[in-house]
Amino acid sequence: MKRKTVDKALVTIAAGTLALTACGPGEASADDFPEEPIEIVVPWGAGGSSDVAVRAFAEAYEEANGDQILVVNRPGGGSAIGAAEAARANADGYTMLHSTASTFITVPLLEDVNYGPDDFKSVISLGDQPVILVANPDTNWESLEDVPMDEELVIATTSPGNVLHLIASNFVDEAGGSSSHLPFDSSGETTQAVANGNADLAAVEANIALPQIEAGEVTALAVSSSEPLEELPESETFSAQGFERSHDRYSRMALSVPSDTPDEIIQALQEGGAEALETSTWNDYAETTMLQPPAYEGGDFMDSYISNETDWTRESMEPAGLEPQE
Repeated sequence: MKRKTVDKALVTIAAGTLALTACGPGEASADDFPEEPIEIVVPWGAGGSSDVAVRAFAEAYEEANGDQILVVNRPGGGSAIGAAEAARANADGYTMLHSTASTFITVPLLEDVNYGPDDFKSVISLGDQPVILVANPDTNWESLEDVPMDEELVIATTSPGNVLHLIASNFVDEAGGSSSHLPFDSSGETTQAVANGNADLAAVEANIALPQIEAGEVTALAVSSSEPLEELPESETFSAQGFERSHDRYSRMALSVPSDTPDEIIQALQEGGAEALETSTWNDYAETTMLQPPAYEGGDFMDSYISNETDWTRESMEPAGLEPQE
C-alpha cells in the first residue's frame, strides 16, 4: 500500500511538472486565464483622449466578461516610457499597452528608444478617431482656402511629429506656406490655445474639438476622414477642398501585448475584447465620441498599419521642420 501511495505521489508531481513546462515560466494557461486583474498601460497622463478611451474599454470588458481591468498611466518621453515598461512585462497576457502610431512611429523616428514594433503583437483595435482642423473664429476663416500663407502659421500640437501635428503641417506645406509648432500636453490645451489666439491652427480629435466648435470657441476648417462627419455636415474633407496629403487620416488606437505572449492567451484576449466592443457601454462611448470602426483589425494594426504609416510619417516630417532618424 505504501509503495502505491508513493507511486501516485510521483505521478502527481510529474504531471504537475509537465504542466508547468508546457505553460513555460510566467505563462498563463488559456483555460484558467485570467486569474488576476489585467493591466492596460496608457503611456500618457490621465484625462486625455487615450486615457478616456481605455477606461471606457475597461468598463465594457468587465461588463462583458466579468474580468477586472486596471488602467495604469505611465506618461513621459512622448509615450516611450510606458511602451518600454510594457515591453519588459511578463508575456503572460496580464499587461497590455495602449498603442498608437505616435508610440511606434513618431517617437522612434525622432529619438532612440529601447523598444519597437517587433516587441509587441497587437490584440484588438479599438477604433479610428477622425481629426478636425480648427481655427479661431475671429480670423473669419471658414474653409482651407481662407487661410493666408503669406506669414508663418503657428500650429498647436500635443507632440511634434504625431498624426495631429502632421495633418495640420501637411496642409500648410501643400498650400505653399510654412509653419512652426507650439507644444502642449493635451488636445484640450491645443484647442484652447487656438481659441485664445495663441496659435493659428490645431488638428484635434473630433470628440475633443466638437464641443468647442458647438460653443463657438473655434471654427472647423476641414475634417481628415474619408467622408464628412454627420455631426459636422457643413465642414468638408481635406480632399474635397483640394488637399490630399491630410486626407483619410485618423488617430488610430489598439491594444498590444509583449510579442512572446502565447497565441492561446492572445486569442482569449481577442475574444474578450470582441465581447467588450459589443456592449452598450462601448457603443455609447463610440457614438458619443464619433469613434469609427477600425480599418485595421487585430494583428493587422501592428503588421500592416504601423508599416504603412511609417512612410507617410517620414515623408511628412521634413516639411514640418523635423529630422527623422534613418
